[in-house]
Amino acid sequence: MAIVGAGVIGAMSAWRLARRGVKVTLFDRYAPAHDRGATGGESRVFRVACKEGAKHVPLVRESLALWRELEGEANQRLLYQTGVATIGTPSMPGMRAIRETATQFDLRLDVLERDAALARFPQFRLASGEIMLFDPEGGALRSDLAVLSAVERAVACGATLRSYTSVDAVEPFDDHVALKIGGATETFSHVVMAPGGWASFEPALAALPLVTRRIALGWFAPRVPAEFGIDHSIVLMHLFESGYFYMFPCMDGATVKASCNIGGWPALDAPHALPRSLPADELAHLRRTAAEVAPGLRADPVRIGIYMDAYTPDGEGLLGALPGDEKTSRMFVATGFSGHGFKFSPAIGEAVARLVVEGEAGGQVAHLDVARFQDARTPQRRAGTR
Repeated sequence: MAIVGAGVIGAMSAWRLARRGVKVTLFDRYAPAHDRGATGGESRVFRVACKEGAKHVPLVRESLALWRELEGEANQRLLYQTGVATIGTPSMPGMRAIRETATQFDLRLDVLERDAALARFPQFRLASGEIMLFDPEGGALRSDLAVLSAVERAVACGATLRSYTSVDAVEPFDDHVALKIGGATETFSHVVMAPGGWASFEPALAALPLVTRRIALGWFAPRVPAEFGIDHSIVLMHLFESGYFYMFPCMDGATVKASCNIGGWPALDAPHALPRSLPADELAHLRRTAAEVAPGLRADPVRIGIYMDAYTPDGEGLLGALPGDEKTSRMFVATGFSGHGFKFSPAIGEAVARLVVEGEAGGQVAHLDVARFQDARTPQRRAGTR
């Protein structure tokens, strides 16, 4: 079978399928961990008490064990459980969602008033009336290394990686799926479509309600790097009425990654339209917010990265057989995770493997069923956290 897309979802699916003995060919138009899609930028958040809602918690818990399993197989540290702190006023929907999720699943969550938060984490600032919610199980994932590790483990289990290979078209038939590649046709028993940020531009997925959005990240140099080091700092999110700011510890020993999403990420008309720089107004907002939240950072980002991901109307991913007839039942979709799927991507890869091998993905991913959009359309939700 084939997997189209070697981002984190495709990589995890290949790893879990290959471990089951399935013969997998993994295609990517560039190479795993490249800087144009949804998984570049060195780090991603790992949250257990999720502001996106309680449906994610079982997937995150399953993924924690799988992250550790991948670390053991790859002999590579991928997850740093530094803790994740969220700052905001108690009445904000995101703050309430975190507390409700922690209560529902009996998760540890430290609720710190302003003075206690400043004493515990002096690197950061809280305004009057704000509190901090600290999830000690959360942390930072090495996203580039995670994708590379999953692909390498899949190859070690018998998968084939075909990097810098564009799949130009996908066409299902009664007994196979045909892939058009460089003027030639190759056939496979089944195909998993995991194109990430390219999903809304794939003709085979045109019937699905996907929008590709660009996401901007900036790297700031701390004045005292040790204050923000991976062994001394945390992942921080600051919620505002119109969006959020978030930042990571120094993953490279020199810079802190940060992002500021105000009002949602803009849509892209085509993948080649992905800009390589940040508009002046967004850059000014990022600089200003970083200075307010973490005054120990130097004023200007030393690097800007622009990435893209596919979003669905309700902000949840798509997982299942492509709707249609018997032919399309040979095509599976695993995409559209709307900027917050990285943390539970191993559980999604495992669900894809169950779907392909056993015919059922499992109840923990029922809310991701592709069929939920066949009869209704729901409003677009603000993008998730990277």
